[in-house]
Amino acid sequence: MKSNSVLRNFTSIALTACCVIGVSSAGGAQTYSVTDLGVLLNGQDGTSNSSIPAAINGQGQVAGTSDASAFRYIKESKTPMQDVGGNPAGGSSRGFGINDSSKVVGDSTFGNNKTSHAAFFSDGSAVDLGTLRGYDFSRANGINTFDQVVGSSSDKLDSANSKAFIVSAQGGTMIDLGTLGGAHAQALAINDSGFVTGNAQTVSPGTSGATHAFLWNATTGMRDLGTLDGYSSYGTSINAQNHVVGYSTINNYDSRVHAFLYDGVKMFDLGSLGGASPPSDLSFALGVNAADQVVGYTYLPTDGPWTVAFIYSQGLMRNLNDLIGTASDNYRLDSAVAINDTGQIAAVAFDNSAGAFHAVLLTPIPQIGGDKPNRRGPVQH
Repeated sequence: MKSNSVLRNFTSIALTACCVIGVSSAGGAQTYSVTDLGVLLNGQDGTSNSSIPAAINGQGQVAGTSDASAFRYIKESKTPMQDVGGNPAGGSSRGFGINDSSKVVGDSTFGNNKTSHAAFFSDGSAVDLGTLRGYDFSRANGINTFDQVVGSSSDKLDSANSKAFIVSAQGGTMIDLGTLGGAHAQALAINDSGFVTGNAQTVSPGTSGATHAFLWNATTGMRDLGTLDGYSSYGTSINAQNHVVGYSTINNYDSRVHAFLYDGVKMFDLGSLGGASPPSDLSFALGVNAADQVVGYTYLPTDGPWTVAFIYSQGLMRNLNDLIGTASDNYRLDSAVAINDTGQIAAVAFDNSAGAFHAVLLTPIPQIGGDKPNRRGPVQH
């Protein structure tokens, strides 16, 4: 299932809030209700009340991090937001992936709390998945239905100087997925067919070890997905059809990146909502479902510029803030991190009433008809 690396560390006091706000149709577009997932109730220092989501499964269950602990949100439970980290005294954990069996992976401190290892959260405690040989840190980013876990192992926490791995949550040795010829790689997501995406350094003339999105499986190994243009691309999520999304440079003369969808043959530019020039012409895809609906964040060319969550569906990118009706009076959707096959979206929202970022769940509201015909397709490079 989808996972990605946008989580932040939080040391927070917890309060619970779970409100559902309905909205009406907006110009024929799909609209969404908003469920605030709240925060964990075991605050440590009384300075924060935040939660950040990372992944969603087919049942609409969400994994993420709140109060320096990994959480799992199950709406039907007596206590919907559950602390699955089992943190040791003074320790911390983070949740990055969840599968359809409600199993969560991420990372956690173990032992003397000086290092953080990839973790499989089971029965209220964290199982140490170890590291690749020669490294002190590791982090699990995704898990599929068969409990195959992918992530990266490095010399420092969240370092890009890492190696990508795959390992079974039920035990076994971490396997190094290799690179595209360079020194480093990161695995971010895995589907139920065992296909993995992420990014890896290349060795190409004139690129100084550029980083490219990859597609890996046990039979063919790691394949370079290239770029839209320029030198760099990053794979962040993969669906059941082995289609990959992420973001890529769009030229070789400035720092602009656009969200892309790789459909098994070609990488398509999904554009942005920020206009045609820097610094707002940016977009980042973080999640994709079986229908090739893509979510992530982009910028608007006003007040900063500032980030907004988007959904890309049937050739059109939309600002999700325009699709939640009156809920937008209190919630500002900064980023959409994952989408499941029923169209539910896990997103990061700034909750004005709490003055903090909260994980929210967007659920499609049934409507007659659906999205209007496409205005345009992806931009081809």
